[in-house]
Amino acid sequence: MSDEDRKTRRTRTAAAPRGRVEIVTASETVLWQHGPAVPARGIGTAPTRPQGPHRGRGPRGYVRSPARIYEDLCDRLTDNPFIDASDIEVTVAGTEVTLTGTVRDTIALRQAQAIAEEVAGVSHVHNRMLIREAGAHETTPGEAVNEALGTGEKS
Repeated sequence: MSDEDRKTRRTRTAAAPRGRVEIVTASETVLWQHGPAVPARGIGTAPTRPQGPHRGRGPRGYVRSPARIYEDLCDRLTDNPFIDASDIEVTVAGTEVTLTGTVRDTIALRQAQAIAEEVAGVSHVHNRMLIREAGAHETTPGEAVNEALGTGEKS
């Protein structure tokens, strides 16, 4: 264990005395991830939700409302730093989602569909999105990643 790890462990231990709940800041969690939670490692990581054999099974006859599906999907698309969702239109009919509009590249197109498929209550996704024509103001996918992460060259 390095000195920095020991310092972090001591700081976190001192910050959360016995009998108190430790609050994990947003900087320690990744909000844009849409995939299943990766097992966390280390001290101070957010606890993961238990994965039992009955997770995801609701009461008999329960169907998630289209309004909740729409809200959840729009929030997830908005929170993803690698998708420009400003040209995506989301419509929900029952438990089926239709995505229309344009995205920058095939990566964003597939990622938007994957996000929609992972929203609770969605039974089918109709992906009718198109890849927009590359214009002079467009950036490459690598530049978009650097911009989202705050790395790379500053313009």
